[in-house]
Amino acid sequence: MTAVLRDERGSVTVEAAIWLAPAVLALIGLIQIVVWWAAVDTCAAAAQEGLDTGRVLGGTPAAAQQAAATYMARTIGMARNPQVSTAGTTDTRMRVAVSADVVMVVPIPGWQWHIDYAVAGVREHPTTGGDS
Repeated sequence: MTAVLRDERGSVTVEAAIWLAPAVLALIGLIQIVVWWAAVDTCAAAAQEGLDTGRVLGGTPAAAQQAAATYMARTIGMARNPQVSTAGTTDTRMRVAVSADVVMVVPIPGWQWHIDYAVAGVREHPTTGGDS
């Protein structure tokens, strides 16, 4: 019987190609999750900034909306197409909603992550003393 010698040249290259593709996909996925997390955090901070501005004594929904929009403009790059709304605000309650699209690391046509974040709180109002 003759021994058949197998040529193993190139086997490391093939093995690397097999393992490299999933590793790169996992890395891109991890980076995308970090970008999504940063965009959510940005929207949350902008909504809170708007709420803090609008709920104080003398604050208005327009001032709250402007504060949130200004915050989103300062943090450009974390989220795209930001929208700010104060719909649902009443005389006693302030509500600020921020929505935006997440920046995609690898743009995939027809696939987009969207964030909707809203905060609400009681508005300050003047009171009279003597209710001890």
